[in-house]
Amino acid sequence: MNRRYRAVLCGYYGFGNLGDELLASALVEAFEKIGVPRDELAILSASPADTERSLSLRAVNRWKTTEVFRLLRESDTLLLGGGGLFQDVTSVRSSAYYWGMIRLASLAGALPWAVGQSVGPFRTLSGMFFARNALGKCALRSVRDERSGALLNSWGQKSSRSPDPVFLLGRHSSCRERRDGHFLVNIRPWGGSLPLRTVTKAARLAAEKKLPVIGVGLSREDVVLMERLAGSRIFRPRRIILLSAANWSTESEQLFCNAAGAVSMRYHFALLALLSGVPLTLSAYDPKVEEFAAEWKLPVWKGDGRLPHPALSPEQEKTVYRADLFLEEFSRMWNEARRLAHRKGTGRS
Repeated sequence: MNRRYRAVLCGYYGFGNLGDELLASALVEAFEKIGVPRDELAILSASPADTERSLSLRAVNRWKTTEVFRLLRESDTLLLGGGGLFQDVTSVRSSAYYWGMIRLASLAGALPWAVGQSVGPFRTLSGMFFARNALGKCALRSVRDERSGALLNSWGQKSSRSPDPVFLLGRHSSCRERRDGHFLVNIRPWGGSLPLRTVTKAARLAAEKKLPVIGVGLSREDVVLMERLAGSRIFRPRRIILLSAANWSTESEQLFCNAAGAVSMRYHFALLALLSGVPLTLSAYDPKVEEFAAEWKLPVWKGDGRLPHPALSPEQEKTVYRADLFLEEFSRMWNEARRLAHRKGTGRS
């Protein structure tokens, strides 16, 4: 059976969260670098028209099961593309959805595989069941942190380790000149008072340095939260900006190259700051953020005591190799996925 597409990308795409849009963009770029053009890729999205414009490839509404199944019938593989897809801290629905997509792919004859996953944490047995069952049906799996690899190993599932796909986009990061013009703060909605305490402590650090604060959101909900806190005068940013798939590449240079430091809750904002060489402190709302701080030897704050001053990673020079490491592992996995799909009689040679 000769299928039109090599892979359908599946993740938290089309919801307006820049971290996930960067993952999609990086994976498409990775495919192109190993010889798979965009017209042989498709993607599932909550906003298919926006995703098609942004990535220039076919997008299908992730909620329309019949259309998704038809698309999978046209594809050699289904790729679960990076990020924390399997966890139930926000909702069991996340793990359940991707479990359902893998079952649908199996019915359609599309080989499922997973790249750059951050697995867990889990608070419910049902969330863990969906994740364990879904990932167990993936022909190949890579994770981006040791904790996820250890969890999969405890389930009897082999996985490889690969950097986050977004490191591939770091090749586009460059600062022609750098100056200490402002202080960046990123928070996200989360239970409890951690976002409030994070911006309050960060604002004090910026005041010590006599620097204006710029609030940076990676999703609309981040911006709404910061606007609400600014409205109550808890912190007073010079401005609040939303980084999106449409503007991040043009806005990032001015934001990061003129930053004296940054405090971040979100994983991918921290990654962008790291790639740009900005001194950084992480506010650990989730294990993946704490693991990122440990890997790069960055200061991390868990909500108590004094917020550590941002620092440059002593491992900074290693960021330039992460893109090559990711691409090497991605190429290996794709070649194996293609071989397995061809052996099943569904893939192209």
